Amino acid sequence: MKKRLFALLTAAAMTASLAACGQTAQEPAPSSEASGTETAGTETASADSTETDSASQETAGAGDGEEIVLRFSWWGGDSRHEATLEAIEVYEAAHPGVTIEPEYSSFSGYYEKLVTQLASSNAPDIFQVDQGWVAELSARGDAFADLSQYSDILDMTQISESMMTDYCTINGEVQVLPFGYNGTVFLYNKTLLADWCDENGNLQMSTWDDFIQIGKELHEKDPEAYMTTAVTDGYLRYMLKPMLEQITNEIDVQDDFTLGFHEEQMTQAFNSFLEIFNEEVSQPYDEAVLYDSMQNNPLWLNGKIGGIFLFFSNIDTEIAGLDYDFGVTAMPMFEDAQISGQECCPSLMVAINKNSDEVHQRAAAEFMEWFLNSEEASLILGTQRGVPASASALEALESNNMLSELMSQAIQISNDTMSLKNGAYELNASVKSVFVDYMEMVIYGVETPEEASANMITDLNAILQELSAG
Repeated sequence: MKKRLFALLTAAAMTASLAACGQTAQEPAPSSEASGTETAGTETASADSTETDSASQETAGAGDGEEIVLRFSWWGGDSRHEATLEAIEVYEAAHPGVTIEPEYSSFSGYYEKLVTQLASSNAPDIFQVDQGWVAELSARGDAFADLSQYSDILDMTQISESMMTDYCTINGEVQVLPFGYNGTVFLYNKTLLADWCDENGNLQMSTWDDFIQIGKELHEKDPEAYMTTAVTDGYLRYMLKPMLEQITNEIDVQDDFTLGFHEEQMTQAFNSFLEIFNEEVSQPYDEAVLYDSMQNNPLWLNGKIGGIFLFFSNIDTEIAGLDYDFGVTAMPMFEDAQISGQECCPSLMVAINKNSDEVHQRAAAEFMEWFLNSEEASLILGTQRGVPASASALEALESNNMLSELMSQAIQISNDTMSLKNGAYELNASVKSVFVDYMEMVIYGVETPEEASANMITDLNAILQELSAG
């Protein structure tokens, strides 16, 4: 049944999308792309699914005992769409008075479309958002309902207090909730790095000096092998971000639109970052980026890469089909570092439309409670939106052996070593783009670490000034 429903909706989606093919726009890149919740190249995402032309079509009769229609929008690949549609079907069967109308798509154009819908008061009742968009959408004032008013329905105690405070609550209102969460770890090939592991296969690496030394020894032993690689700029961020935060003890971009570092600190981080490439600890960047994913990188497939920094939700994908023994460990640190710089943050968020009427908001809250926290929904959805942020949902997956041993180890490492929260504007598309540009200029020798630090700070301050002005 769900396969038939998915096929019908996809066919309708393809028809609807043809009318919009001529519309192109620039939208922010998802922070979840960096967070590992969108795996490029592994799925074919469907086009936009059918949506109602007007909110009035769904609200008629909603308050007088007639059927309630809730619109729910999200983006993703086919496996996420299928799992979500199956969950919707199960929920509707148990709640005959409620119909969930799905509006699903690939990521491209999703943000622009959502902003347009919000501006015209025609946004879905429930919509998926990326963490990097929350601050900007919240500032509009017309996007997010205050979920705390539905605390009698939504069990928000299932979400960690720190995540609720750091990522979900804005100006005293609970404006979003996390579908899942992610954290950075180092995934390593025990087979290749056996000489640097103890008898239990634990990699003997705790500092950046250890990391670089092992990489140099590995490459000297086997000139085809490298300690790590970066097939996209996201992997560069996994290295530079913790280095910088270990130096500063601050998040990179503060919520008051200031930077958490000065020029000398940025130069220090860039120098350490550049050493990884200059000392051939990493596969040459210009070679690595020819492959848009680890699964396309022949050195990774042939067991010639020691390991990669990544978000733990991507572990199973990155090692699929590889006949090597793998392990996970915490991010390396500088000798005198006080914090790990290890990232632990929501993967994707969900919100209720502020402009939906109270009847629809309450019905949306009831659906969200089931979708986020119930065992039934959790077993259907699995990790399609990351490792569940809800404690009850995570327990359901663990109890039913739906998480690999490596994933469970990585979750524990991430929880034990988590560091500072992401700043509200740290994942802004323009801010991220500046970091990427200067990381690449440093690697390619276009600018020295000193030059890049000064110029990057100038560019970032200009962007933050624009953001603060609204």
